[in-house]
Amino acid sequence: MNRKPIYIISLLLILGTVLVFYIVTETSFGSKPVPFETTVFETGSGYGYSISYKNKLLIKQDYIPTIQNNQSFCSYHDAKTVANLVTEKLIIRVNPRVSLSELQQLGIKLNCVN
Repeated sequence: MNRKPIYIISLLLILGTVLVFYIVTETSFGSKPVPFETTVFETGSGYGYSISYKNKLLIKQDYIPTIQNNQSFCSYHDAKTVANLVTEKLIIRVNPRVSLSELQQLGIKLNCVN
């Protein structure tokens, strides 16, 4: 009995399995982590954030964006929330600018005195 066709079919199945595994793990079909990293840091008067991509600094935000005075974020949570919003925008490749209405929707405190 000729076993050559069985070996060829087995080899093709193995190669197909390897190809599918590669596609799932190495392309957008796989669940690879996003190479953005956010860091919240203390400033002299509150908090700020930075966003890096593949260990290269993209954004360093010491102050709340879109407001006139140079006011740092009042809390760690506020800075982290806005950093996450900006990161989400970067991931979907839209302008990462943050509007005043977005800050208000997120409940970001704009005045640390009150």
